[in-house]
Amino acid sequence: MPQLDRVIIFGQIFWLFFIFLATYIVYTHFILSNFLKILLVRWWKLKKDITQIALKLRLTNFLIDWNIQMLRKIYAVTKRILITLAKRLTQSHFNKPKLALNDLNFLVIKVSLETALYSNKSITKAGTYSYWT
Repeated sequence: MPQLDRVIIFGQIFWLFFIFLATYIVYTHFILSNFLKILLVRWWKLKKDITQIALKLRLTNFLIDWNIQMLRKIYAVTKRILITLAKRLTQSHFNKPKLALNDLNFLVIKVSLETALYSNKSITKAGTYSYWT
């Protein structure tokens, strides 16, 4: 077989190894290094995003807990206000129960609406219910 002749085979093996070595060097130097840089950047971004997600989750949980506490305070203050108003209305309008009930309903609606609309500003600033803050 002329392809495996002893005179020609050493040249063929030399060029095979030389082309393989050149291809390997080019591949590892240019293509593989860029590919590894891309993987490293993706890994870094993923790690950064996971850290941000964890921080946002902690912040969200903290804010939810804080809002729940504030809402409990709001409802406690509203309950106290309504109880005192109900006592005052029943004492002042003892003979007129329909008028006291209508006034109480109006005050409940008013306090509920203002608490729902302005709860972030009105109750959380001073800790007490106020129309002007």
